Amino acid sequence: MIDVDATAAAARQRRRTWMLGGGLLAASALLSLALRGFLLPGLPVLSLSDALFAAGAVVFAVGLGRSGSVTARRPLGTTAIIGLAAWLLVASPLQQLLLPMEISFDDPAARGGYFQLVNMVGITVEAVTLVLAIIAAVQIGRTGVVPEPWAWAPLWALAVVIVARTLLSGMLPIPGLAGNQEGLGALFGLAGFLVAAAVAFLGVLAMILAVRPEPGSTVVYASGE
Repeated sequence: MIDVDATAAAARQRRRTWMLGGGLLAASALLSLALRGFLLPGLPVLSLSDALFAAGAVVFAVGLGRSGSVTARRPLGTTAIIGLAAWLLVASPLQQLLLPMEISFDDPAARGGYFQLVNMVGITVEAVTLVLAIIAAVQIGRTGVVPEPWAWAPLWALAVVIVARTLLSGMLPIPGLAGNQEGLGALFGLAGFLVAAAVAFLGVLAMILAVRPEPGSTVVYASGE
């Protein structure tokens, strides 16, 4: 059952939440483009843009007041968003911890084992990220807190990110790139831009929705799934 709360207090909670969360996502996207390689002190593989994105995601999930939550604080969607934020923060450090810092590549067996480990860890990180992101995006769309059609914007952005990650994985062969360092560099730059653009789109959209007048309603509260 879904109960609707259209009070002024609920609208204020949404505006504050979406403005803050959107600002954090937009800042994350800008920093990922402008300050690549800038890392947080004491956390050598945690970038400031990752931290801002995670903070924004948690703000959207929990809300500054229940009415601000894009998932109405339903357990599945809220847990998926918070889990995604936490996973993005620990994934890179986890990869660094699991991968050996020094290895003798003179030994073919050691070299093969190393690359198998790299592939296994990379695939695991990507798979967990994708599952959490899909669950979060679908739950935001289904909950109905964000007005249509923008409730499905996270899914649109996720599709763009998947395309970018697919380009980087080499699953879409591009003629002329083999051994072309300049071409590979351009491809990495394009993929990074697409990811940043998708995040920036979500941030800017949230801020626009925060200041747009609401025509009569609606916060969705779930009293049961």
